[in-house]
Amino acid sequence: MERANHKEEIILSIPSEDRYIYLVDLVISYIAKEMEFDEETTEQVNLALIEAGTNAIKHGNGSDPGKLTQFRFQLAEDKLTVFVKDSGSGFDPESVGDPLSPENFMKPCGRGIFLMKALMDEVEYNIVESSGTEVRLVKYKKRGKLIHPAVSN
Repeated sequence: MERANHKEEIILSIPSEDRYIYLVDLVISYIAKEMEFDEETTEQVNLALIEAGTNAIKHGNGSDPGKLTQFRFQLAEDKLTVFVKDSGSGFDPESVGDPLSPENFMKPCGRGIFLMKALMDEVEYNIVESSGTEVRLVKYKKRGKLIHPAVSN
């Protein structure tokens, strides 16, 4: 797949129900294969996108099947950029507790943002109160890494 100086874009919109998240798994697996990501990188991207999608479906759209969760995949020669958008009221990512703090160890949720940052090269939130939250996730093709710099000491 030749992408010299341009980006290809794939858009997937799914109803906000957990049962449709498998479609994201299928699409990202195909994209990762086309971009020639190795197996480990493919698994990292897949897990990060399932987390982002699950957050958008459950927290952003309240699992309302009438609301769509959108995934926009931009394939470039050197990187994959994915935008995951919900239509919720937005949130402050800084307000999510640190999952490594002892008081948060036993909580059943709150690890998604941490995982996305650990698995991807870049994670950025754009919150627009009237139209939801969009998270941008980037994985560089040449920069395979396991742990995000903010996570390692």
